[in-house]
Amino acid sequence: MIAKSGSVWRTSPLCLILLVWQLPTHGEVSEQIHYKDYPAEHRAGHTLLSALNEGSPIRQQGNIFHGYTSWRIEWRFRWWEESDGRCRITENQTRLRAEITLPKLATKDSDAMAAFTHYLSALRAHELTHVKIARDYAGRIDRGILNLPEMKSCRTLEDAANRLGHQLLQQATSEEKEMDKLTAHGRTQGAFLAR
Repeated sequence: MIAKSGSVWRTSPLCLILLVWQLPTHGEVSEQIHYKDYPAEHRAGHTLLSALNEGSPIRQQGNIFHGYTSWRIEWRFRWWEESDGRCRITENQTRLRAEITLPKLATKDSDAMAAFTHYLSALRAHELTHVKIARDYAGRIDRGILNLPEMKSCRTLEDAANRLGHQLLQQATSEEKEMDKLTAHGRTQGAFLAR
């Protein structure tokens, strides 16, 4: 029996074998996005920029950043090996995990809080652009692995799938760097504090 959408179909064993042979490969991208914040305290007589700079734990190559996105893409595939050794992908599961780090401001100054709220919205949007790039490449990896042609051996197929995944990860990293360069790390998207 094959169940589909709550219906049950009865088939002969020969028909069942043919149906299984013709089933399409299955792919899946699952996604987890986690937000993490760090405290920043704004005191009277200090600028919002200095409060965020003091609070930020995000420092790279001598620069201080107020937001950061890290992500990881993993894939796991299955294959079918024929009696002659030929091999094809039958299933792939791709997982994207992302963590976005943003500031959480403590202040009694309503003007500073209003400016921060506006800034945080733009900063979050910029960080979500990083997630969007990762999401796009997770989909490319998933589809790419599923669409690999049958190969002469499972080892060859496994190597090809992993090589494809790693090449696409490198492209994603390059695209992120280019996006940060074009937006000046979100500055042109409104994630900017003059002081």
